[in-house]
Amino acid sequence: MKRFSIVQNGYDIDEVNRFIDIVIRRLEKLDEENKNSLAQIEVLKQKLNETKTTNNEENISRALLAAQEASERMRNVAKEESRLLIEDAKRNANSIIHEALVEAAKTENEASLLKKNITVYKNRVKNILKSQLEIAEELDKIEL
Repeated sequence: MKRFSIVQNGYDIDEVNRFIDIVIRRLEKLDEENKNSLAQIEVLKQKLNETKTTNNEENISRALLAAQEASERMRNVAKEESRLLIEDAKRNANSIIHEALVEAAKTENEASLLKKNITVYKNRVKNILKSQLEIAEELDKIEL
């Protein structure tokens, strides 16, 4: 599933348009392949009609062979399209994983920095308290 960047007032129009262009190109390619397949089917139908009228076994064999070849081509086209879609999905998944890892590293760095700052703050408070305690002890030693 394609995810688009969110900008002010919705999605990034250029990114959406680019994605739509890709989809249109794929659909045009599939439409063209579909037209070619339909034309092949018509040719095969004509051959089949010729075969019916002549009852020639050789023509039947050729028509069956042509049908098998057309079927194999269509199957190969479908396999290729599915392979491309799977590759696209993997790229999208890898991109999402990468973004999550970057965000996790950023959060981990921020947490580490906060821990360091808390340690520094605690040490400063301890030092101030020690200093105040020493002053109080010195005041107890002074005789009035």
